[in-house]
Amino acid sequence: LWFVSDSLILRLEPNRLQFFDYDSLIFHCEGSHDSTGLKIVHQSKGELLKCRNYSDIKKDSGQYWCESRDGKRSDIIHITVTDGPVILESPISVVEGETVTLRCRHKTTSTNLSADFYKDGHNNSRSSTGNMSIPSVSKRDEGFYKCISGGRESAESLMAVQGETHQCYQIKFKNTCEVPLFVLSIVIAAYITWSLGASADTRRASTVTENTNV
Repeated sequence: LWFVSDSLILRLEPNRLQFFDYDSLIFHCEGSHDSTGLKIVHQSKGELLKCRNYSDIKKDSGQYWCESRDGKRSDIIHITVTDGPVILESPISVVEGETVTLRCRHKTTSTNLSADFYKDGHNNSRSSTGNMSIPSVSKRDEGFYKCISGGRESAESLMAVQGETHQCYQIKFKNTCEVPLFVLSIVIAAYITWSLGASADTRRASTVTENTNV
């Protein structure tokens, strides 16, 4: 009895979807027991190195995903690289119940400036610090966000909100997905109990056979 994760996840470092040109970005492809066969893929440029500096905004913006040698793929992430003065720092995805902070960031200054935040084209919040906090995020908060600060506007990025998810596991070569941890615990306990019982029955049968022969 063993368990193997069956899903791939593409993570970015830093964890955001918008970048200034010449920013550095590291890709991490996780979730496979065979790390040697993983690769990062761009929709038009093909396989990439895991770490790179963005220098050509037209070619480096776009869709990215990771693939395994056996053909599994992660969800697609859309990255925006801009030569503009403002970006929106938002995480790739969040889980329901978490607190999320969006930041309107200027390229030429580290000082926090006031900003307006928009969700799906509608003014959602105004902040004097350039930060917008969403406590206990829910699916209602999912959507396309952008910010405007000092008359300069960022691009839009999707903030995806995920519910509680469970890994997919292989149990004796049969895939079992969306299995809560307590159910897996029951399965494991039942298997161990059955194994111990079967072993005890075998020992008793062996003892009876030996006594009969004597």
